[in-house]
This record gives sequence, C-alpha cells and structure tokens, in this order.
Amino acid sequence: MNPIMNNVALPLSFFICLSFFSLLNAAPDITKICEKVRHKDLCISSFKESYLGRYVLDNAEPELLASVIIKITVNNASDVSRNLKTTVLEGPVPLTPEVRAKYGICDQEVVSAMKELDKVRTAMESRNQKKEDLNMKAAVTNIENCEQELKQVEGQLPDKKQFEEVIVLKELLGNVEDIVKMFG
Repeated sequence: MNPIMNNVALPLSFFICLSFFSLLNAAPDITKICEKVRHKDLCISSFKESYLGRYVLDNAEPELLASVIIKITVNNASDVSRNLKTTVLEGPVPLTPEVRAKYGICDQEVVSAMKELDKVRTAMESRNQKKEDLNMKAAVTNIENCEQELKQVEGQLPDKKQFEEVIVLKELLGNVEDIVKMFG
C-alpha cells in the first residue's frame, strides 16, 4: 500500500468501526419509560438483557417499545412454563399428586397469560383500548391464580425456583400493565 492509502485507511477504518459500534450499542432510552413502572430495575434489566431489547433503535416509537416489553414478558412466561413442566416430568424428586396438580394448574394459567398478552399486543396495534384493558386484566389474573396455586403447596415444592420465577413474571406483568396504560 502506498503512504497516502495508509494515512487514509487507518482513520477511515477507525471511523467505520466507531460508526458500527454505536449502532450495535444503540438502545432506546428505556430508562425514561421504566422510571414510570412499579418494578423499575426489573424493567431496565429485562429489556437490556433480552435479545429483542438490544436491537430496538434509539428513536423507536413508544408503541414499539411497549410491544417489545410485552414480547419479553411472553418469552419469560414461556421459560416459566417450560420449567414448571420440566419439574413435573423430569424433576429429581417425585411429586405428590396434589403438588403435581398445582404445577399443572399453574402451567395452564401461565400459558393462558401468554395468550392474553398476545391479545394485548394485537389490541394495541389496532388501538382498541377496551380489549387492551380486558386482556391485560385477564393476564394478571392468570398469573395471580398460578401464584395462589403454588402458595397452597409452597412447603412441599421441590424447588423454590419455580415459585420465585412466577413472582418475577408477576412483576414483569405489572410493568407491562403500567406501560400499556401509558401508551393506551
């Protein structure tokens, strides 16, 4: 390479790298939105740790942010459901019929909550406030029912992890509820 190319190539390469670096690290100022919800730290951390949250542009519309946060919560609910099923089917400790039934009911409630959250997102897209509220309340009720089922057998649970996951899911849902109200 000639000296002129060397002098241009290095700064140009540096500039290009910086440009891509800022694009890769670009994230919306989710902090402003998360400051307005019940569980601020959980809101920020779940958004930043999520694959979906990392690729939302700085200038994203609030509705897109709400939709992403709903999807993050649905993904979390899916993980909770999978862990509940794994404990029942493959857990190292045999479960009593009562505990097995409570896990099954809780899992059904989590799956129902995921469906309701998908309906919330659809209602947001069509700007149907009444359906948003109705589906959001249903999702919250589903997770509260799941929590109550596990509370009834809390002392018999082989792993408290699932109960803690349900509590975190309930907190995420509270955040979604607050965000839906903000943008609804």
